[in-house]
Amino acid sequence: MTTPTDTVTARRLTAATVLLTVGESGLVHPRAAAFLLRRALEEQLDRYLRAHRPDLTACKFGTKAAWLAQHLDAQLAGRLAAVWRNLSAACHHHQFALPPSTAELRSWQEDVVHVLRALRT
Repeated sequence: MTTPTDTVTARRLTAATVLLTVGESGLVHPRAAAFLLRRALEEQLDRYLRAHRPDLTACKFGTKAAWLAQHLDAQLAGRLAAVWRNLSAACHHHQFALPPSTAELRSWQEDVVHVLRALRT
């Protein structure tokens, strides 16, 4: 059974996929897709922490990832931290940097889906 928040996360992932697909306008929206993917990742991590360590939900992301590495799986925490860092950078305009490519975002989306599955409570 899916909870309402699972539905919101699924909708975010679906919307990111749509934004990475060239539509009638011929445009892809990489920053918007990156934002939705990062938000889905953060929501699932917070959901996991509310179930296992509620006092950490108010902490910064790095603290959450460090706890995850110590108490669940260091490899999963590393993957989570890497994809979160990439998505966070992609969410912001950088004067001398191009936005991430669609291929990069699709790869990060696969990482997000992997982490979301691993963090199911």
